[in-house]
Amino acid sequence: MTQSSVRTGRAAAEKRRILIADDDPVTRMVLGQYLTEAGYETVMAEDGREAIQRMDGEIRVALFDLEMPYFSGLDCLRHVRKNHRHVSVIMISGRGGLQDAVAAMKEGAFDYITKPFDRDELMARVNQACRATQLARDNEALREAVAPAPPSFDFVARAPITQQLMRQVAKAARLDSTVMLTGESGTGKTTVARMIHQSGERADKPFVAVNCASLPRDLVEAELFGHTKGAFTGAVNDRPGRAEIADGGTLFLDEIGDLPLELQPKLLTFLQDRTFQRIGSNKVYTVDVRLIAATHQDLAAMCRERRFREDLYFRLNVIALHVPSLRERIEDIPQLAEQILHRIGRRRGQTPLACDPAAIAALQQHPWEGNVRELENVLERASAFCEGSAITVEDLSLPGLVASLFGERSAAAPTTLAGSTLDDLEKQAILDTLQATGGNKAEAARRLGISEKSIYNKMKRFGLSD
Repeated sequence: MTQSSVRTGRAAAEKRRILIADDDPVTRMVLGQYLTEAGYETVMAEDGREAIQRMDGEIRVALFDLEMPYFSGLDCLRHVRKNHRHVSVIMISGRGGLQDAVAAMKEGAFDYITKPFDRDELMARVNQACRATQLARDNEALREAVAPAPPSFDFVARAPITQQLMRQVAKAARLDSTVMLTGESGTGKTTVARMIHQSGERADKPFVAVNCASLPRDLVEAELFGHTKGAFTGAVNDRPGRAEIADGGTLFLDEIGDLPLELQPKLLTFLQDRTFQRIGSNKVYTVDVRLIAATHQDLAAMCRERRFREDLYFRLNVIALHVPSLRERIEDIPQLAEQILHRIGRRRGQTPLACDPAAIAALQQHPWEGNVRELENVLERASAFCEGSAITVEDLSLPGLVASLFGERSAAAPTTLAGSTLDDLEKQAILDTLQATGGNKAEAARRLGISEKSIYNKMKRFGLSD
């Protein structure tokens, strides 16, 4: 990666955006001109209310006049400190407002300037504020990266295919080999990676994750291996990369299939001897990390198409574990749903809901293209509108649900569930599942999440013959 490409990517990803809030149009114009000529992007606000409305995650520094309509500069400062804590605020005061400016400093303002402005002094203070904002954001990112991995939620494993995966995870955790996790998006590959880390000898060391798909293409190398001060525009300090931060622990490269082709030789070198160089430095760093990679793509096919290096693929594919889709593990759905609903209940401070049998049957018949992530979204939505203590079929809002439960209907037949009793729904779910399994009661019971004895009892209760 060239320094020019990094510079371009950094500029695109980290715009130096400044908010100027002052009810005096001349002040706004002068400040805007100075900052624009210095390469900053400016956002203007005519009063305190507009200033609060225009605050967003792209703002690096805010300049607030102390006296503004609707909300004063101090009001805006308090809003920023509460909602945008990494934005540096510079207060603008008239000659008689120095006491207020000092008071603002005590409330967390980065600096203050007085009217009329000295251009050089203004730019020096804005530049310092920008550097302070970037440093605060970098420090927070590093703290998050080295924080201990949160406990993984139990990986539900009632289905034979997931039980087999858990046995493989237990064996892989005892080793220190590179692991490749494959599976569709939303299946829980990150959870499995954390389980491997937490079950191994590196559990008390950092678990550092890098999503190769979410980073701008030109910034992946800087994130992985770090940079030195002055290596490119915006590199105001030396900064370690994720590989260095993970020293002693586990480096998890999610969506490895999206790693730029030109960076793959550097990752290959890193995998061979665990050495790298920061951008802008000739110093060679050595770290001790375990590597886990994950992808939803077919890397072997990508190698044949020359979109992924074959030698890197073989280096990564030492211990290969496949995380099954939700369609392949429908026996896990009842317990998964219970687990998700308990999590939702705890977050809301409410008694956890349950799913009634018909709802469970409906969940087990859904194709789940989005896997566990889609199941979480469906249950989150259902629990928000559920009026009883149990989620019913009507609460689920699954596409094609009525057709799946009641089979084909004539065009004139109503498709509403209104008026159907829970017994009607449960009976129909059993009938449809028996039909789908060719009358195999053991398999139907497994898909419905009930025991084989229960399905015989329910068939007898509903008057269903063999």
